[in-house]
Amino acid sequence: MRQKQFKCVFFDWDLTLIRVLGDISAEERLTALFQKEGLPYTLREVQEAIRRYQDDLQAGKIKRTTSPQTQRDIARYYQDILGRLNHRERDWERMTYLYDAYAYLPQLPYEETIPVLRALKAKGLKLGVVSNHSRLIRPVVEELLGDYVSPDLILISQELGVHKPAKTIYRAARMRAQVAASECVFVGDHLYVDAVGAVKKGEFGLGLWLDRHEVRGDTANLPAQMVRITSLWQVLDYV
Repeated sequence: MRQKQFKCVFFDWDLTLIRVLGDISAEERLTALFQKEGLPYTLREVQEAIRRYQDDLQAGKIKRTTSPQTQRDIARYYQDILGRLNHRERDWERMTYLYDAYAYLPQLPYEETIPVLRALKAKGLKLGVVSNHSRLIRPVVEELLGDYVSPDLILISQELGVHKPAKTIYRAARMRAQVAASECVFVGDHLYVDAVGAVKKGEFGLGLWLDRHEVRGDTANLPAQMVRITSLWQVLDYV
């Protein structure tokens, strides 16, 4: 793709710029969250609960989104998994507490995160973060990225009351950056929520799908402004 004159690059947070607890599986992260909050289930037990949940989902026994993004959907996912673990205390307040508690797990930047942000900043680009996350993640983002991202360009879904891929959150991002949507790039690990959402709903000029594990998926009908990359370093090729 020929380079265009972009002025701002927004990034997803989790699994794009950082990974919670390092390079571990989603099952290991959930186990760590449960154990940290006094729910002493083993990895094997959590894996089995997730397997049964996914079986029920595929069989149509439960109606849930396959990729929860909102606070409500994620809290309900915790509720579903704990139900399959036969955990008695599954009240909504406890589940939303778990949603917030995820922000307190160690957030570790990928090795290339800071060098890439530094290189983009040197090019004169504005940098931002748009994350479907608890408001409690803000001080973490500001501490880790404060040299490269200004606080007003950190948009957290719980603070705004809207989640990706809703066009409202993308509109808020480019308005804060004071640039046209066509001058914005979005980088994220979720194909449809991040890359396609930013282009189709946010009308961003470019959506970069960060496919670290080279899953590839179905890219046949993606918009022309969407590109699959496998490393953050490749962002520098497009801006």
